[in-house]
Amino acid sequence: MKKLWLMMVFFLLLTAAVTGCGRKPDAAPPAPLEVTDQTDMFAPGSFQDPSICGGCHNEIYQAWLGSPHALAWSSGIFQPDYRLAHLETDGGTDLFCGGCHAPVGMRTGLLPPHDGSRFDRTANAGVSCDFCHTISAVKETFNMGNISEPGNVKRGPRGDHSSPYHEVFYSEIHTRAQFCGACHNVRHPSSGVKIIDTYDDWLNGPYAAQGIRCQDCHMTPTPGVGINPGKSATMGKARDHVATHFFLGGSAYLLREAGFPDHAGQAEENLRAAAELELTGRLVPGGLELTVNITNVGAGHKIPTGVTYIRKIWLEITVRDSQGNIVFALGHIDENNHVDPNATFFRLLFKDAEGNLTSKSWLAEGIGYDRRLSPLVPETEKYLISANGSEFTASARLLYRSVSQSSLDFHHGPGVRLVPTVEMAAATIEIK
Repeated sequence: MKKLWLMMVFFLLLTAAVTGCGRKPDAAPPAPLEVTDQTDMFAPGSFQDPSICGGCHNEIYQAWLGSPHALAWSSGIFQPDYRLAHLETDGGTDLFCGGCHAPVGMRTGLLPPHDGSRFDRTANAGVSCDFCHTISAVKETFNMGNISEPGNVKRGPRGDHSSPYHEVFYSEIHTRAQFCGACHNVRHPSSGVKIIDTYDDWLNGPYAAQGIRCQDCHMTPTPGVGINPGKSATMGKARDHVATHFFLGGSAYLLREAGFPDHAGQAEENLRAAAELELTGRLVPGGLELTVNITNVGAGHKIPTGVTYIRKIWLEITVRDSQGNIVFALGHIDENNHVDPNATFFRLLFKDAEGNLTSKSWLAEGIGYDRRLSPLVPETEKYLISANGSEFTASARLLYRSVSQSSLDFHHGPGVRLVPTVEMAAATIEIK
């Protein structure tokens, strides 16, 4: 098993790295990129410590410091699963998973060992400034399919300025969604199962067709705000828009646990702007019928996305009679902070070699369950409820968690850490 994993990982590492900047929308879905092969391995110290970048780019640095990119390696969600995968694959996942979460460590030969004991400061910094801004090309939009050229040339979406510290080079790839796709698409190295399919979702959806890129949502201030006037460097030019470097999605729990409440609050804003919920109901013989329509109106990919196998969205349904008594409840949270297993879930799970459902990506031999919310496509769920009476109050809530409580219980002990729930959308109606 170990040999198979290592052979596949070695093959994949001949490609290589991460996530993007820029702002000018694509006029059409992206065309294939042609690049030449270059080495992917460099000497330790080849990539710059991000704190040095913060000397001139302080506002950007502070935003990045509390971002999922900065926390990619140190994340309290990633590390426990990474260690478990290491044990269950005899080290076979060390480079494959660690390469995206600690790309500098991987590309400078400091990974393995999987515990990061050989890491320098820059390797520990997750997906950092110099890693992204020394990417020169993307070969393939999956499994770290990009090319690094660390050095004094820093690449980005503009080339109309200069720096006293480094050279500045306009990079077209930094203005395109493929830049993000190199890491935000992951295929299992032996089974080929799509572990993460965020870029593919976007590419095949309405946002790509309209020329709306990843950067237009994830590098702008908040939902609905498309520009961020300012300077990218202390001595830089005043710009109509400077790409923000929060790189936020919906990982509010991760960010709050890491001590970045402002970043977490912005992630919660993203979640509340991502979906709309409509609830209708009618009396039927013997009870009532509820219809819930949910539409992903704020994300250019399916939700949940990314590590969808540990994230979950679900519906909580409550029906009360005219006296206020609960006559139907589904999807509620129990006294141990676990979600009702009979709830209507929007998530993805894999199946292993025996056909069992699993959230362990390293065991994925196929997709066992996949019901997620596609961009601008309504999803409908109906409930036929037996109840006595002619007047009812019904409510539906669309809820989100960044990680399951069972996962936290497994890694840290029952109830030691409690994952919060974020309400994405809700509705209440009277049925008479």
